[in-house]
Amino acid sequence: MTVHAGHPEGHEGYVLLLYRPDAEGRVRWREWSSDDYVGPPREGSSSVEEIVERVSQWNREGWSLSESLHLVTGFLGVR
Repeated sequence: MTVHAGHPEGHEGYVLLLYRPDAEGRVRWREWSSDDYVGPPREGSSSVEEIVERVSQWNREGWSLSESLHLVTGFLGVR
């Protein structure tokens, strides 16, 4: 799943590519900054809870999100 997150004041935004959680509940991700979409992504792995908290924080702070928080949590298996 890809989530585009735009800062409410036009500052740096992100494109976050999320993979389905593995058996241990870890989510692999790749992230590009709006400052350099064509550059190499940052890559990592986070818990489902960490990803949900990050997207929830963006949502609370008024960031524009290409996917709803409900859709992201459903993709990650959070009910």
